[in-house]
Amino acid sequence: MYQIVHNLALGATLIALVASLWQDWGTFTTIKRMLISYLGFFFLGALMTLAVKLVGAFENNPVGESEEPANGSRKTK
Repeated sequence: MYQIVHNLALGATLIALVASLWQDWGTFTTIKRMLISYLGFFFLGALMTLAVKLVGAFENNPVGESEEPANGSRKTK
């Protein structure tokens, strides 16, 4: 998952670099925008990854004593 988030953030940085070359921004402005886009996409991607993992952890609920199995049969001891 880290690799996907990292590649997404690098892609955003590349887009910021291409936009800065196209718009003819200065070097300092370009570096600032690249850093902001990388960190923004990295942290947002990390938060989305945590959200997906937490949802998966909450949905992985084994059938307990209070729940009935899907086929309607119940185990007896």
